[in-house]
Amino acid sequence: MFTRDTLEKDRELQERWKEKYQKLYKDIEFKAATASGIPVKPFYTPSDIEHIAFNEIGVPGDYPYTRGIYPLQYQFQPWVNQMSLGYGLPEQTRERMEMLKDAGMKGYFGAQSYNLPHDLVSKAGLDPDSPEARGLVGRGGVNISTIDDLERLFHDIPLDKTQIVQNIGSATMVGLAMFIVYAERRGFPGEKLGGNSMNWLYKAPFVDYAMFPPKSAFKLMVEFIKFCSRNMPRWNTTNICGYFIEEAGGNAIQEAAFTMATGIAITEACIKAGLHPDEFLPRFGFQFAQGNDFLEEIAKIRAIRRIWAKTNRERFGCKDQKSMQVRMHIHTSGCSLMAQQPLVNVVRAAFHTLGAVLAGTNAIHTSAYDEALGLPTEEAATLALRTQQVVLHETSIPNVSDPLAGSYYVEWLTSKIEEEANKLMEKIDQMGYIKAWETGWFKDELAKSAYKWREGIDNSERIVVGVNKYVSDEERKVPVFKIDPKIEETAVERVKKFRAQRDNARTKAALERLRNTARRVDEERPQGGDLMPAIIEAAKADATLGEMQGILKEVFGWGYAY
Repeated sequence: MFTRDTLEKDRELQERWKEKYQKLYKDIEFKAATASGIPVKPFYTPSDIEHIAFNEIGVPGDYPYTRGIYPLQYQFQPWVNQMSLGYGLPEQTRERMEMLKDAGMKGYFGAQSYNLPHDLVSKAGLDPDSPEARGLVGRGGVNISTIDDLERLFHDIPLDKTQIVQNIGSATMVGLAMFIVYAERRGFPGEKLGGNSMNWLYKAPFVDYAMFPPKSAFKLMVEFIKFCSRNMPRWNTTNICGYFIEEAGGNAIQEAAFTMATGIAITEACIKAGLHPDEFLPRFGFQFAQGNDFLEEIAKIRAIRRIWAKTNRERFGCKDQKSMQVRMHIHTSGCSLMAQQPLVNVVRAAFHTLGAVLAGTNAIHTSAYDEALGLPTEEAATLALRTQQVVLHETSIPNVSDPLAGSYYVEWLTSKIEEEANKLMEKIDQMGYIKAWETGWFKDELAKSAYKWREGIDNSERIVVGVNKYVSDEERKVPVFKIDPKIEETAVERVKKFRAQRDNARTKAALERLRNTARRVDEERPQGGDLMPAIIEAAKADATLGEMQGILKEVFGWGYAY
């Protein structure tokens, strides 16, 4: 990439630097590493990146998309303000949606986009009157169990002009089926709906949730992807998430490698079910963390774009450029936020947001400063949105795509993360993704990384302001969001009333048909797409989320042992 004269001059200057170093610092040895443990030097020069071909870096919008997937980035379309905002009852979440909309939260081309995490109850596929749901209703997201709840949440919203992100954990299929039925009742056919389902049935190796066992999880993910690919052209079917890998203690290399390995495993399962990669990969999305190691986190994103593009062209023979592009949402690091001196989190989240923009993400959730204490207050959520707006409008950074490109260090680090992630991916390939899941290998690797992180804080090798340095005995209180204690009581009353008013004979018959279809899918493993229509029919018969998901658990298995 550089001329011989440039490289010779570089080596000459490095020798001169060594002489100055020895004169000034004698035998003092400089030692540093990234958060992932990659050793770094005091500075970088052309010699460090002479092995990188220029076309590996290229220009924005060109394969392998190191510098971004579009020729123009924020100059043409600012990132989506994709703030996570669900909590409590549907009408309470709707209030937060309207509040952030009024504060300037925008989706693509000025349209609205709502990122709606569901509570732990809905994510587990339970109704609020389940004994397992006690004390958890409305915590960490919005509680949805019936079609009526969707009306409370979405009434008057033009669903064909709004992007809806359904973050509903294991209940992906049931959640979308209910949304399709609700939308059709309002006159919006499924093919007109735009949004995302997370389809996070692969999540069990990275979080401590009950989940479907691995083989069942892949069956269900493929069922969902094939149905949506053939019937919902505007719906993004699967989100390959690295965020919870880093939140579980993983480093940037693990986040890149485990995320890419997950995408490969799902792609292979879909191909076995008769889908062509170019048929479904353009509807895959990604979610990553943006943590404290500012430049490593940026290099990680650039490396991931390159790995995904090469993998899908070289391994899977993709021709459609959209199949090779990483469309991503970045969620600024939650695990980096501290309960001690919580206002310092404003600074942390601002740097994370800036890093996400410099990395070239398509959407951002900026974590609120009080998230280490509870759900964000309205003030904290608004301030998080304002952080994005300041970066967009006041820094001039969005004027240039990938402005850090060409930095010797950033390009070297991008290449190094790609190299190390590929080594880890090869190890997973040799082991087999499902075996890595079933044997607990993923969890063991994350546990080791998390322990190392914690150990670094405990022995002060890793400085965290307000925790192990610059500690203050003076406690400054900040407002903490309080959940209405009547939420659970209201949700329970509503679901009981809903069941009492429906045609229960019709519901029972639809649920039995769903059970029979699920058994056939589990036993015969048809070519995919057969299960969703049966779930939709059950939703039309007013089955609740817990009833439909309960049948899937019964047939496909469920538990913590996976």
